[in-house]
Amino acid sequence: MAAKTEKHSLVVMLCTMASRLLGIVKARVIATAFGSGAVGDVVNFTYNIPNNFRKLFAEGAMSSSFIPEFSREIGEGRKNDASTLMDLLFTWQLVLFLILDLLSIRFGGSLIWFFSDFSVEQVALGARLLPFFMVFLTAISLGTIFSGMLQVHGQFFASSFAPLVFSITTIVGISVFHEKLGPMSMAYSVTLGGILQLGFWYVWLRRLGYRLRLRLRFHGDAFPTVIRHWLAVLCSSLLQVAGQQVSYSLASQLEQGSVTAFSNATIFWQTPYGIFFTAISTVFFPLMSQSYARHDQQLLAKQVGTGLEYLATLLVPSTILLYCFSDSAVSSVLQSGAFTLQASMQTALVVRVFSLGMVAVAWYGFLQRFCYSAGRYRAALALSVLQTALDIAISVCGIHFGLGILSLPLANGLSFLCALAAVLWVMRDIYQIHHDLRLWKALAKVVAANIPVLLYCLFFWNLHLTYWQEGSSLKSFLATCLYGLVGVALVLASYILFRIPFMARFRSKQS
Repeated sequence: MAAKTEKHSLVVMLCTMASRLLGIVKARVIATAFGSGAVGDVVNFTYNIPNNFRKLFAEGAMSSSFIPEFSREIGEGRKNDASTLMDLLFTWQLVLFLILDLLSIRFGGSLIWFFSDFSVEQVALGARLLPFFMVFLTAISLGTIFSGMLQVHGQFFASSFAPLVFSITTIVGISVFHEKLGPMSMAYSVTLGGILQLGFWYVWLRRLGYRLRLRLRFHGDAFPTVIRHWLAVLCSSLLQVAGQQVSYSLASQLEQGSVTAFSNATIFWQTPYGIFFTAISTVFFPLMSQSYARHDQQLLAKQVGTGLEYLATLLVPSTILLYCFSDSAVSSVLQSGAFTLQASMQTALVVRVFSLGMVAVAWYGFLQRFCYSAGRYRAALALSVLQTALDIAISVCGIHFGLGILSLPLANGLSFLCALAAVLWVMRDIYQIHHDLRLWKALAKVVAANIPVLLYCLFFWNLHLTYWQEGSSLKSFLATCLYGLVGVALVLASYILFRIPFMARFRSKQS
């Protein structure tokens, strides 16, 4: 069982890594095609609307509600009941999204006008793009139900590979057709990519014997339970979406190119964050839930501490390397076509500020799942209110005092840091971080083990290399990869020397 779990974790991690890398390639293609001016801002702003809704329907709140029910019913041998639940969830979401799609056609322009400071021409373009982006959201949200069923059956490759189909379709579509179709090339490409991703998942499900049937009578014990669970997390997710949308709205009121810089910087810092946070939280969330259900608080506290340790082990060096190589990474990937050196440097600056809060954001996200595993839904909601309110307040203050676009990533890090302190206080009856001496010793070793890579990055920074200013080319990309791989090698060697537990565990699995 352990070997199978490790194999599945590796598959998910590799597919997630490939998906994140393709996300960067996709950002480069979009930047090259549409630049960082008026058109680029509209494309990124409008695309962010359905991307935020993904947190409500295609991931997060929805997936955390139905996967446990699928697991319970299939584990008890009730495959027909699981199939019925899948049909009900699919039909319910399909009806909901048909309404949202129609509303985006009728009121899309008003929505963009309300949340942005765009010109009339920009709003008109956004109104044309939004319905297609909403169809894309519909496809991937419906597909998440299929993906959840595949995960329950252990089909992790199929579940994790499908997003690559979407990314490849989008990249090829924009690259080939942007000169002829302009921004609509992205609208058509993401729509087709979302439909192909949905179809990929369904084909795999059919191989398991499932056949989709639309059911308009919403009945049964499991369906209301899933909806209640979904609603419990939905409010927290809505607050995060609202906070993110406010950030984009604030960015649209700053100098031209701010929306694009903020959007692209988010992609860069969330690449290492997404890969490692997903790998750790996906494994530990069900473990924490099982321990709480068995009333084993000692084991639960140990799992929480271990999860925090592993996140720090992976994300501390990620923070150092991303901060150091932000200029060269952004430039070697994005700086081409209409995306200028100035736009690259602006994006890289935002990336550096974002990177400083990476560990705090990951720890808060992990502890939020700790709240859910212990049934503390109201506490999690209150913490989301606190984090979102602080994020908006600090952003507004930063802009007022002249920090410009840097106000947004700074507010993101500080608000999550405060929310992290709050969640540790709320959950102190189960886990007290100041009493977890094992965690503090492990963190001290992690910090010490990262000194070599920190010194290397300081040395690299003081060289004042300018090769990356030439823009995106194979030479600059390979140079950035080479310098970055040296840093990664230093981290691995230092972790082995310091006997970091996470690395030691992987070595023991491979031996």
